[in-house]
Amino acid sequence: MTSFTAQPISELFSVDGLVAVVTGGGTGIGLMIAAALEQNGATVYIVGRRLEMVEKAAREHNRHGKLIPAQCDVTSTESVDALIATVQEQHGYINLLVNNAGVALNHLPATGAPGPETGDIAAFQSALLGAGARADWGTTFGVNVTAAYYTTVQFLALLDAGNRRPHAPGVTSQVVTVASLAGFRRDEKNFTVSYAVSKAAAVHLGKLLANMLKGWQIRSNVIAPGIFPSEMSDGLVSEEAMKAAVPLGRQGDINDMGGLILYLASRAGAYINGSVQLIDGGRLSLFPSTY
Repeated sequence: MTSFTAQPISELFSVDGLVAVVTGGGTGIGLMIAAALEQNGATVYIVGRRLEMVEKAAREHNRHGKLIPAQCDVTSTESVDALIATVQEQHGYINLLVNNAGVALNHLPATGAPGPETGDIAAFQSALLGAGARADWGTTFGVNVTAAYYTTVQFLALLDAGNRRPHAPGVTSQVVTVASLAGFRRDEKNFTVSYAVSKAAAVHLGKLLANMLKGWQIRSNVIAPGIFPSEMSDGLVSEEAMKAAVPLGRQGDINDMGGLILYLASRAGAYINGSVQLIDGGRLSLFPSTY
């Protein structure tokens, strides 16, 4: 007869013993994810281009001494290989890879592009062309999409090894790609079109990886955050405007993001694969969207 006795919450949501790599882990959402995991028993490599930033994050947020700062440029195959060599030497496997590193370029003016009510198509055109260099689109996709794909592929052997060293029974290795609600918005008020389109691509990448990796029992899920404190979002939405910007009237915090990553990384979320987890306080409901 099937048992309907659930594990106690301390076991169901436990990440004790998990080994994770979080790119872009020195600030913002990446640091929230890394800190929530480490403070609940995981070993976490917090990865970033700026060594001083990830070292500072490790000093300030370590609870168990398991935050490991590591310098890496995720757009460089050689840099990722060097990171993998370090992880291989120190642990020999990982259970979780979080592709969080991202950039937002091609910013439109705070007032947005002039609309059709002005009758000035040239001003509209000028605003769009003046939002940034054409090369910024390549940089945006290079970090937000291409690097996530290649970093995942390069880590596959360590993720596969993690399936032989699970941190809890029934929990397989996993890749989590951090996208954005911007990837679902269809309105004309996105602050940067290249960012929104790249995050839509990151969402599809996460879904595609779930199918590509299913034969190896390596899962892939996507987190699509709304407004959280970060270097990228600083100044975009004032505290005064927050109630209008988010139905719940606030930006997200570490308990919001931490709760989600603990769910996905633990036995509680072990049956989740190929999903998109929108975490935005209801913000996407304010816009036409594809979600």
